[in-house]
Amino acid sequence: MAPDWWKHRRVLVTGGAGFIGSNLVARLVREEAQVRVVDNLERGRQEYLAASQNDIEFLHGDLKSVAVCESACHEVDVVFHLASKVGGIRYYMDRAGDVFRENTLMDHNMWSAAIRANVPYYFYASSAHVYPGNLQQSPDSPLIREEQAYPASPELSYGWAKLIGEQLIQYTINQGDCNTRAAIARIIGSYGPNQDLDLATGSCIPVFCRRAIRYPDEGPFRVLGTGAETRSYHFVSDTIDAFLLSVQKLEGSLLVGPFNLGSEERISIGDLAREVIAVSGKRIDIDWDTSHRTLIWGQAVACDLASDLLDGWKHQVSLHDGLSICYKHISDRLRT
Repeated sequence: MAPDWWKHRRVLVTGGAGFIGSNLVARLVREEAQVRVVDNLERGRQEYLAASQNDIEFLHGDLKSVAVCESACHEVDVVFHLASKVGGIRYYMDRAGDVFRENTLMDHNMWSAAIRANVPYYFYASSAHVYPGNLQQSPDSPLIREEQAYPASPELSYGWAKLIGEQLIQYTINQGDCNTRAAIARIIGSYGPNQDLDLATGSCIPVFCRRAIRYPDEGPFRVLGTGAETRSYHFVSDTIDAFLLSVQKLEGSLLVGPFNLGSEERISIGDLAREVIAVSGKRIDIDWDTSHRTLIWGQAVACDLASDLLDGWKHQVSLHDGLSICYKHISDRLRT
């Protein structure tokens, strides 16, 4: 990574009070960027920004408003568009229309505002949920490559919204009449401090950590599904390294990506639960909820394109080390 590239750059982070956003903000502050955050605080928390609050500008606003997007993009050099309507699998299924409508609206508003403001560099946080469900129906499904997003058939409305967001950016850049360059990353399995701990909307790792920390007082250590389902994970510091590198690569390219951003190493949900229990040091029996309908049996992506585009990038933090960091962080949060 080029030294001092971010120093004094004016950077906007949408969703900057959320999980990945707050970790990105902390890194940008360390890099001496001038950081502006916009967040509606629906899921984000200002306390996630406590360590950076004196070094950033914070805008409380909703990106479904064009005026908020235009204000946020005023006089910035880089936009990291991370804000989206997200939740756990049950939320995605129960609120599919809201998820699709709000994400496509925010993505359109932000991209349009960035173009009108002549923002030089734009980063779009897409997702591995863009991939067809039929490629993810076995725990040992082959690693998914970027070109396999088409023919399109995402399992969830969230994936459809992200795919449309990608296409909006690519079509505009290929049209050749905007001054904004863009990087697009399809993120899968990022985890770390400041994740959602809600048992209904949180993802596996923070929910498992919470269940272990509060076991047995908060109920059984419940795992949805059979435990045979597989996923892949990488620590948020590695996610952010790739974010920064991809934007810097825009100095020599109009478009970087879409590229997969994750780990090629799989773990079953059952083994993940057991890893968290091992980190906890407790004796815990797992309560399997096999009534849960599994939509995705295996989710792992090929990451060689990210390595090629980003100077050999690959995740550095081991799952054991990352889980240990997460467990301690979540334990501290639950005590306050």
